[in-house]
Amino acid sequence: MAQLVFFLIIAAVGMFAVYWHIKFRHILPLEGRARKLEKDFDRFTAFSREVLEHIYIPESMEHYGEITNYYLIKIHKVFPDSSILVFESCDGQWKLVNYLKNFKTEPKLMTGYKWEVLDRCADEGGILRLDAAALEACPGAAELLSIFAIKSAIVAPFMQSGGRAKRVLLFGGVRQNQGDLSGASLDQDPGNGHPAEQYLRFVAAQLNAIYKISEKVFSGRKENEQLKNELNAVVKELDMAGSRLIRGAKERKALYEVVTKVTGEEKDVKVGTTAILNVVAKMVDADMVACMIYDEAKNELVISPGSFGIPEEERLQYSVPLSNVSSASVRTFINRKPFITPDAQNDPEVIAQYIKNWNIRSLMLVPISLHSRVIGVLRVGSRRQDFFTQDQLEFLTIIADELAIIIEMVTLYENLSKTATELAQLNRLKDEFLSTVSHELKTPLTTIKGFVSVILSGEVGALNEQQTNFLTVVDKSVNRLTHLISDLLDLSRLNGKVEMEFTVVSLGELVRSSVSNMLIKAKEKNIAISSSVDKILPPVYADMRWISQVLDNLLINAIKYSGPGAKVSVSGHDKGEVVVICVADNGPGIPGEEQKHIFDRFYRGKTSARQVPGTGLGLAISKSVVEKHGGRIWIESKCGAGSKFLFALPVAKTKHGPPPAEIPGD
Repeated sequence: MAQLVFFLIIAAVGMFAVYWHIKFRHILPLEGRARKLEKDFDRFTAFSREVLEHIYIPESMEHYGEITNYYLIKIHKVFPDSSILVFESCDGQWKLVNYLKNFKTEPKLMTGYKWEVLDRCADEGGILRLDAAALEACPGAAELLSIFAIKSAIVAPFMQSGGRAKRVLLFGGVRQNQGDLSGASLDQDPGNGHPAEQYLRFVAAQLNAIYKISEKVFSGRKENEQLKNELNAVVKELDMAGSRLIRGAKERKALYEVVTKVTGEEKDVKVGTTAILNVVAKMVDADMVACMIYDEAKNELVISPGSFGIPEEERLQYSVPLSNVSSASVRTFINRKPFITPDAQNDPEVIAQYIKNWNIRSLMLVPISLHSRVIGVLRVGSRRQDFFTQDQLEFLTIIADELAIIIEMVTLYENLSKTATELAQLNRLKDEFLSTVSHELKTPLTTIKGFVSVILSGEVGALNEQQTNFLTVVDKSVNRLTHLISDLLDLSRLNGKVEMEFTVVSLGELVRSSVSNMLIKAKEKNIAISSSVDKILPPVYADMRWISQVLDNLLINAIKYSGPGAKVSVSGHDKGEVVVICVADNGPGIPGEEQKHIFDRFYRGKTSARQVPGTGLGLAISKSVVEKHGGRIWIESKCGAGSKFLFALPVAKTKHGPPPAEIPGD
């Protein structure tokens, strides 16, 4: 019995020893790895959630670059000791377009490299690991990577298009003792990768998906624009066809009205030559009526548009040099005497070429004179021989006098229309130029602003006092330029077809919010700012963002130009049909001769332009915004007695519908 107990004790001790051996040798390491995997999984889950929350469809490649930069920043926060470089394929080279990491020497963006590894990665579409040997294979790239102290790396392609990636993401600072970094595709050995690989795979997949959707969106927008243009062309053709039908239906009535206006006491000089020539053809039963106008540049008589009975292609080909005195039209123009012939095809005083082509027999020619100056010849023909009479010739002389006035007015109108079209085109080109340049400047300014802020914060090293002062000046200048570009973009949008989101708005709330936002700025200038609005202020129908900008512009101007110790007040009053907001100050005031230009673009007073920085666009933007709301803005000021800037907006009658076109009386 004692031996059995002894053996049981020995067995229990052995089992206990085996249990703890297994526990320490196998179970505890597995539990540690499980906890680490769970921690890594939680971190990756949080990273994925943040990235997915930031997904949106970019409107341009600039926005796509912003999304890419956001993803890289998120990866860099997870792996702060890493270096992340972005290369773009361009003209057979890989150009460095972005990077994240402190560096020894600032690398140059858009520098091109010939790197076969990146070509292979872009073609194959898979993630690659690069060891030191692979990185040193390209001397130029090796020099760049040495700046970031990269000894090994992981490469992930993205922006897949046409079976090849346009960009490559290089993740540096990988530990060489973790995994095989021989350059083999990770798809062959997924379990032996660096922790960053799953992040790179996820980000590359997201960027590829966004890029593919963006390509479809850009293509869809282009097709939509093309379809819209085609639809506009069809609508225009339908309008023209409708106009022709209406014109045909009203032709008989129009003929009577034209004759009345031309020959009656009340003459309408706006009637075109086409209507007059049609009247002439009806009155004398002619088969051909045309105006030959003198072209000073070519020194010849040419048929004007709107001729009756002459095909368009033949009209364009017909002209008579003024030196050709054998032409009856030229002689009529020079001698200022009417001409009539019963048989033009057999008359030696007439050039019979076009007469025979048009099968004209009887012909009448009358000079068109204006203020003792001959400007052309009226030609009237019939296919019947000996058809016209002297009475008809005298009638044509009367018509020619009216026709001369009409031709002169039409010419002036065409010149004015051409000038107006050219001015409109120039204005459109100017707006497009401002918009394009402003957008192009915004991206580099944002980059400059970001790097200056990083340097001033001391994250890249300590600065001496002079360096800090210089960079502070740069930072302020960038802020001023950014503000100018924002104003230019706002002005460009307001000049175009800006879409405003009109809602029922309480101006009292906007006034209090704007004053609250300006308290710190006013305190910096030692200026007291206050507000006072009616307790019951009716709402208006407005775009909250634009009207808030108007309030901010007026308050900022009052604070800037009033001077230290001044007082600025904002008031709002119900005036029945409108709500009037007034921003008043007790500053130096504005001279009367400057007040009429105060709302002009880029205008700045002679005194303020030298003393206070600004763009001269704030009030112009405010005026445009208020007028687009159907309102009115104005100024009341006297030198030495301060200034008042007031604007009125119509009271909202209903909760829906567009704002009134204009406000009622002042």
